[in-house]
Amino acid sequence: MDDHKHFLSIVEGSETVSSRWSELVTKAIDDARAHGATLEPDDCLGIRELRLAAMGAPLSEDSYQRELLNLPAMSDAAKAKAIAEGNEEVRSAAVQDLYREKVHPDRHAAHAASRMSRARELGIASAPVTDDTADRDEKLRILRDEIEDHQTRLRLGRKWGLI
Repeated sequence: MDDHKHFLSIVEGSETVSSRWSELVTKAIDDARAHGATLEPDDCLGIRELRLAAMGAPLSEDSYQRELLNLPAMSDAAKAKAIAEGNEEVRSAAVQDLYREKVHPDRHAAHAASRMSRARELGIASAPVTDDTADRDEKLRILRDEIEDHQTRLRLGRKWGLI
């Protein structure tokens, strides 16, 4: 149910409910910010537990957290955070999701641009960053000392992500 017209009319008609709703929306926005996502007040309408708590029911923290994390903005933030932390399973699943949709050939270029933008938002548009400086130094040494052909040196440097 995406139409929250009745709930909003109750909020507007009662100072108590309006005050509770305002506090709960602030809490949800702050909790989302702690997870690295930005929520708008209208996004909070999608959290059933918050609507119930605004009406006077006790807030079930478990249900609230589950609903909060299932919001689209939170789901993307959680994926991006896991990818940034190096979780390869989440990264792999996100890449598969990006390429799952079939597109008409006439829309291929526009869809590719959209897909790249989405990949950037999730942090998967580039290769994962590695902290292995010893491996990088060894590759640079090999390129400098062992490979004489400039074209081969350039090709390997690109292949190894050094250029």
